[in-house]
Amino acid sequence: MQREFDPSPIRKLTFEQSLPEGRTNHATVVLALYSKIPRNAKKVLELGSGSGAVSIFLAHTYGCEVVGIEKNEILVSIARKNADLNGVMEKVRFINCPVGEVTRHLELESFDVVVSNPPHLLHAGKTSPYTERNSWRRLDEETAHKFIEAARKMLKNRGLFYFLLHPRDLIRWIRFLESEKFGIHRLLPIYGNLEKQARLILISGRKNSSSELVVESPLIFSREER
Repeated sequence: MQREFDPSPIRKLTFEQSLPEGRTNHATVVLALYSKIPRNAKKVLELGSGSGAVSIFLAHTYGCEVVGIEKNEILVSIARKNADLNGVMEKVRFINCPVGEVTRHLELESFDVVVSNPPHLLHAGKTSPYTERNSWRRLDEETAHKFIEAARKMLKNRGLFYFLLHPRDLIRWIRFLESEKFGIHRLLPIYGNLEKQARLILISGRKNSSSELVVESPLIFSREER
């Protein structure tokens, strides 16, 4: 059974959209809507929080404490404004630092859930002539490992994670995750058109767990959203 993508819940919130790298897009909305936070989860960490849309949505929807990590100082400033616009300043905070330096700012193993939409173009491909654009579109293996290491260090034992990935990167990410003792439990493919390849893959699982994978029914962008 296929499901149609419905972005309306996140559209009830207000976000600053002035910078291209800070705009909400399909990936932002998928991560926000399909990262299901357990009732007993009190603290959520977002790695690479951009302009804050996912962190703000999760805090607004689940009432949990959310911390966003973002290396771009301008995006952190926008994220804080967005949190204020949506009335969640008491539940959300944003830290300006690279993912690899998160341990300098936060207590180890103190989060119940980690969510992330890392740059998807780990595979070879076209580069942008603009260095800043490449920094939020492209990722090398060393930096990919930093995302996973940060998740491992920050999550409690058996803590839950959600990573939104490019399909062509999936095998490498699974290898990286399993090498750090993350079990992969669920995989959600997201399509623009079922006759073409998946555009995104949302994977979830737990720290210090074995992989027992369930592939969920596909999520399809509506014609208006393609």
